[in-house]
Amino acid sequence: VAINKKPILRRNIRSDERFREIMREDSLGSDIVVPLFAKGVFIGTVNFGSYEPDHYSEYDLQLVNDFSKLISIAIEKAQLLEELNELGDKFRNLMRSANDLIMMLDMSGDILECNDAVVRILGYGKDEVNGRSLSDLVPPADREIVKMNFGRIIRGEITREMEVPHVTRNGSLVYLDLNLNVVRIREHPYIIVVGHDVTERKMLEEKITVQNRELQENNRKLQEVDRLKSEFLGRISHELRTPLSVIMAYAGTLLEDSDSSIDLETRRDFLEVIEDQSNKLLVLINDLLDLSKVEVSETMLNLTEGNINDMIKGSMAIVTRISQRHGVEVVSSLDRAMPLTRFDPLRVRQICINLLNNAIKFTPRGERVLVSSTHTGGEVIVSVVDGGPGIDPEKLPMIFEQFTQVDGGATRTKNGMGIGLRLVKHYVDLHRGRIWVESEKGKGSTFHFSIPLVSEIG
Repeated sequence: VAINKKPILRRNIRSDERFREIMREDSLGSDIVVPLFAKGVFIGTVNFGSYEPDHYSEYDLQLVNDFSKLISIAIEKAQLLEELNELGDKFRNLMRSANDLIMMLDMSGDILECNDAVVRILGYGKDEVNGRSLSDLVPPADREIVKMNFGRIIRGEITREMEVPHVTRNGSLVYLDLNLNVVRIREHPYIIVVGHDVTERKMLEEKITVQNRELQENNRKLQEVDRLKSEFLGRISHELRTPLSVIMAYAGTLLEDSDSSIDLETRRDFLEVIEDQSNKLLVLINDLLDLSKVEVSETMLNLTEGNINDMIKGSMAIVTRISQRHGVEVVSSLDRAMPLTRFDPLRVRQICINLLNNAIKFTPRGERVLVSSTHTGGEVIVSVVDGGPGIDPEKLPMIFEQFTQVDGGATRTKNGMGIGLRLVKHYVDLHRGRIWVESEKGKGSTFHFSIPLVSEIG
């Protein structure tokens, strides 16, 4: 039976000639032996025996054969149950030990089951998650888009993977890559969701994005610095060469006048030109030296108490010769009740002289420059009003940047390296003050700067 996989009925064992080589069972007169299978594999036999010969018939053989089939079905079910139990144990271990979040949802998006990773990743207990909608676990701002994409995924309109932020129990955000698949269990559709925590990757991507923006900005600044450097070198060579050329020309003329043919008045005019160009050269050099220290902190200041009107008057006296040569009158309107304040006299004088020189340079001959002072709101305010062409509106935001010229014309018409206002702003900043400009094209400009009163800056 084991070899041939066929049932055998032995009516009379003692006289059955087919099995002489096999020892006859003691005392048995007849028997039935039927093969037993499970999942198509032979696993044994079902045996029935009797002490009487001719006890079994073909009908009995059929009954035993049918009975063996029932036994086979029972064994198969037992094996299947054992396999299911083993598979269930494996599934539970997998769910318990999986690093990824695993959830089973119904078609409306409500969570039916989840694994232990929900505690590790989101901080919720499984009993707190089961029964809630998946959209409840995402930030309010993202819920509508998640619901919409959830429906589109179910309908097969878009990919089954999406990156979704989730809110943990403590309110922080984690980002999960969700993979959704529709499965059927007993003809009922369910959605299996596997969520992989990509928060670190997301943070790294955002950090890289920020760093890229910073690199791009730094690159832009470097390109701007390179452009300014080239522009600065071009300007400085021009601005230094011009007064030097004038000085050399006039000094050379005087040196060649060995026979004193140049009258005293002309000689004096020549010397005044030399002095004027020398002063201009000295101002340029001083500006360059100050520019090299522009990042130095407020320790540059030598603070003392005084009346800022005195600095304004002294600055007006210094620019008198320049204003007379340009045919521009400088007038003042100073606050007689100006309180004492604390400032660096040298730096404030530089601020005033720079603003006055700019105002004189851009004011037409015969016009006036007005400098005024007042105090209000805990600060001293000095204003310089010129009668120049005004400043283009698009240039106003850049007016205090390095190498920007105050020139209202369509082309550059005035000398200077464009560093004066940058230094002025720096000196004002060191005093913790403010500086700003008001200008209208064709109607002149007004530069204001303020310095806190003594009580404000201590």
